[in-house]
Amino acid sequence: MKTTITARFPARLKRGDLVRVISPAGPADPYLIDLGTDRLLGWGLRAEVAPHAAERVGFLAGEDSERLEDLTQALIDPTVSGVFCTRGGYGAVRLMDGLPWEQLAKLPPKAFVGFSDIGVVQANLWARSGWVTFSGPQVAHGLGGDISDRTEAHLRAALEGGIFGPICWPGGESIHLTPVQPGRAKGTLLPICLTMLIVMIGTPYMPNLDGVILCLEDTAEPPYRIDRMFWQLAMSGVAKNIAGLVLGSFAFRGADVSEDAAISAQYYFGDRNVPIWKGIPYGHQDERLTLPVGAPSSISGDGIIAIEAGA
Repeated sequence: MKTTITARFPARLKRGDLVRVISPAGPADPYLIDLGTDRLLGWGLRAEVAPHAAERVGFLAGEDSERLEDLTQALIDPTVSGVFCTRGGYGAVRLMDGLPWEQLAKLPPKAFVGFSDIGVVQANLWARSGWVTFSGPQVAHGLGGDISDRTEAHLRAALEGGIFGPICWPGGESIHLTPVQPGRAKGTLLPICLTMLIVMIGTPYMPNLDGVILCLEDTAEPPYRIDRMFWQLAMSGVAKNIAGLVLGSFAFRGADVSEDAAISAQYYFGDRNVPIWKGIPYGHQDERLTLPVGAPSSISGDGIIAIEAGA
């Protein structure tokens, strides 16, 4: 059974468009916010920082009411063409009940870039409104820090309309996924941090994963916790009808534990006839792809992932 949600792609960002920088989750270094915003200005965008983007209240970027106000206004303001989060961290889940989901479903989608903790918001913008958003480098943790030239170029190309077709690095360098369990897949791409997917299980914000190609990554989680999360994903039944499983980077205390993640994924999904791949450059790392959340996609038998314009 496949999801029947119609993907709605945002308009391409172009020079002169107004974009807003927000912090829906953890606090970001104001200096890095400035650096990342300067990069957006360098693209020819008109970038403005939301009123509370540089706030800090404990482990949050301001009070819930402040972060919710900035996020809501950025999403509904018709003059804003794009929304860029400063970082993930923690805190976006606290805003979910306050977002105007019914209103958003009636509005045209806009370019929205987030990552990690922001994945909960992005998954629901797709599941509830059909919005296709972008999981990629953020303003402070990304554009404001160490980021490779081709990572920035891939983000910019995606936002400017270059997301369709086979996923490759700027310049045409192909990306071939490595099969863990060979096969082909066709479905809706959902790139998200494994932890953030797991925290939605059992809540009203867990999206229907039927027909979804899950693309998972994580950081700061030891192999046994990764295994436990794959156990919960499998045993809860929410992933019983996924179309495929793609694994990005997994790191713990500076060590690459991606192979451990692949072993766990195959252990729990290997007997479910689910194609599994690894090796996509996506995750908590300096060099990574920007992936669309909620886009119709396919993966060929030789591990080429492609983004389609329609279902």
